[in-house]
Amino acid sequence: MPESTENTQSFLTELKDEEPIIADAGQFIKTEPEEMIERNLSVLYEDLEQEGTDTAFPISNHRRIPSETGSEYDTDLEDSSSPTRVAYDSSGIENYLKICEEMNMRPVSHFMRQTKNPSLSLRYQSLGCKKTVAITQALASNTFVECLDLSDNDIGCDGMVSIAHMLTENYFITELNLEDNKVGQRGVMNLCHVLAEHSYVKHLNLSGNGLKDPVAEILGEMLKVNYTLTSLIVKQNQFSCVGGKAIAGALLSNDSLTELDVSWNKIRSKGSEALGKMLASNSGLISFNVSFNGLDKLGAAAFVKAIKTNSQLVNLDLINTRIPGSECKELGKALAVNTTLKIIKLGNNPLKEEDIEILFHGLTTTSLYIIGLEDIPVSKGLYERLQEFEKERGVVIHYGKSGGNQRARPMTSSALRLDEFITTNLSKLAPMVLAKDKDGQLTIPEFKECLQEAGLRLRQNELNRLVDKLNLQDHVPTKEILMGKIPSVLERMRNSARPRPPREKEDSE
Repeated sequence: MPESTENTQSFLTELKDEEPIIADAGQFIKTEPEEMIERNLSVLYEDLEQEGTDTAFPISNHRRIPSETGSEYDTDLEDSSSPTRVAYDSSGIENYLKICEEMNMRPVSHFMRQTKNPSLSLRYQSLGCKKTVAITQALASNTFVECLDLSDNDIGCDGMVSIAHMLTENYFITELNLEDNKVGQRGVMNLCHVLAEHSYVKHLNLSGNGLKDPVAEILGEMLKVNYTLTSLIVKQNQFSCVGGKAIAGALLSNDSLTELDVSWNKIRSKGSEALGKMLASNSGLISFNVSFNGLDKLGAAAFVKAIKTNSQLVNLDLINTRIPGSECKELGKALAVNTTLKIIKLGNNPLKEEDIEILFHGLTTTSLYIIGLEDIPVSKGLYERLQEFEKERGVVIHYGKSGGNQRARPMTSSALRLDEFITTNLSKLAPMVLAKDKDGQLTIPEFKECLQEAGLRLRQNELNRLVDKLNLQDHVPTKEILMGKIPSVLERMRNSARPRPPREKEDSE
């Protein structure tokens, strides 16, 4: 067995015993990311690199430089006198095959098929750490992939180290999904080192990794110096009040983050109060999801004050946050004053029928498009009054168990597909639609652009076919999109479209 293969099989065990580099969350900003990553990967490189031109990681020895004619070619930095031009492997496939051969590992065909796509999804592939290392080394030279989804692959801390190192060389990946990977504190620390200096990633998802308060503090320190990240999803972790305060403190000086999801954590009154106070002064957040945490009275009061003063937020999710009925009166007044909030979700809170009455009594005026009251039972009388409110104010209300928000209408398969995407990605789509909305409607190119920016991963020809099947006119109403009524609009447009003239029958004579 080659020596490099034996070393490869032992590098995971050696890295696993390595101690965390930095104990203090705030200290990591002071350490150079390149130095930190090199120290974490030193064992891996020493074991896998071979002497001579045949290396296990050729990416580290090759760089792309411009020629005098303006074209680009590869050059060996260790042998700068070599005049031979080599075709640049912009997909990373050739390098990946070499790495797999050196590591005595079977290549992942699902990865190889997607290396030239803008979106690379490797969800549920059981990659583990070893396969992740090989893939990330190949991606270091890839210029095609912009969205990388490695969710639910059990990559661990050491796999995260290799991802962090890859991001120091790859400037094309802007969206990174690492959900359900057990990346651990040391893994996130390595990633934050890179994000503090190499600011190219705009969307980061670290959900379901069992992260605790020290990691929230590390993320907070990174957010204080990173002004490129626009979306941070850290739901289904174990952040408590300490973690909530750390993130809130960072966003007091960061207005670049537009989407924050801390749902399904353990952030209680003090932590939620800090998040509410942050929201009152923050002018960057457009979508904020704090659902399935415990606001209680203290946190709820802070969020009510924030709604009164915030002039940027569009989507606020407060589902199952234990909002007391005593705050409904002030909440109604705050919603009446706010002119930018379009979607608020209050479902599954301990609100009684009289609390709902008080809430809507305070809504003398409103700019809201959607009010969510899911899983809050309402009587028949209140249901009828809410229906009248919908007609008078042009608001969609998602009722509780009595009324329900039913949409019984025929839809084409294309409309169903689009409806599902809009429903699940409304928090991303809403700010993009509103940013392009000038006269209450979007043009077809603007509509397509919003769908792609929100994450509808289709090739351009597929998207064109989908929209063509819907028989759209020149414009799509903005309000109907945000209300979730796009299928009915599309169906109406389809029915009102000019029918195709019947084919003339050929003369049989």
